Amino acid sequence: MVIRNDLDYYDRHADQWWQPGGTLNLLQHLNPGRFQFFDQYVPDWRGLKVLDVGCGGGLTCEFLAQRGAIVSGVDPSPRSLATAREHAQTQGLTIEYREGTGEALPFGDQQFQAVVCVDVLEHVQEVGQVVRECGRVLQPGGLFLFDTINRTWKSKILMIWLMEDILQQIPQGIHDWEKFITPAELTAFLTQNGFGDITCRGFDLTDGGNLKTLVSLLLSGLQSDATRRALKVQINDDTDVIYIGKAVKMAV
Repeated sequence: MVIRNDLDYYDRHADQWWQPGGTLNLLQHLNPGRFQFFDQYVPDWRGLKVLDVGCGGGLTCEFLAQRGAIVSGVDPSPRSLATAREHAQTQGLTIEYREGTGEALPFGDQQFQAVVCVDVLEHVQEVGQVVRECGRVLQPGGLFLFDTINRTWKSKILMIWLMEDILQQIPQGIHDWEKFITPAELTAFLTQNGFGDITCRGFDLTDGGNLKTLVSLLLSGLQSDATRRALKVQINDDTDVIYIGKAVKMAV
């Protein structure tokens, strides 16, 4: 029987975060596309205090630190955090890592100018509480930057049946379709917790359904160099599978 939303996976495979070709390491290939969107709202990251919620092995934390941000990361997986600390040290990067969950962030009020939460909201226990906590640690005018998976028939076919169960290109059981979040649901949580100026866009990993990308994915899988070269993120209006967004913490 497949265990859905199997978060123990990240402890069991914590050595893969920085292992070239490792399943978890593939996530770092999404950062350039993500920040193509985020950079519209943060043109200069230097000196900004940024929290990465659900930081895992530090892929996004290091991406931010290399751009000059003052970065903290939080994650419930102790082995992933150990990997993150070790790798940051080898790169000469100063990043603060703490163990904790998005529902109870181990930081004081209004400590950060931006909170980044990518590949995370579809895994948490209480989305509304995570949004509330992100708002608590943000300064007024601070940015909440996120991506997550929509709960649609298309996301079930692509992310669960195809990618997990049939092609087995991502770990079987890592997602639970019931925990996917619609843009309307997330927008409601954000509005209820003092956020405004909310934007959601499609985060399309197939370059708008590009035939070359789809064929490479089907024939070679995510692990192949050919697929990684063909994998092109497109920010568009199709939020049916993965979507990306930003919200601003409004002044009280």
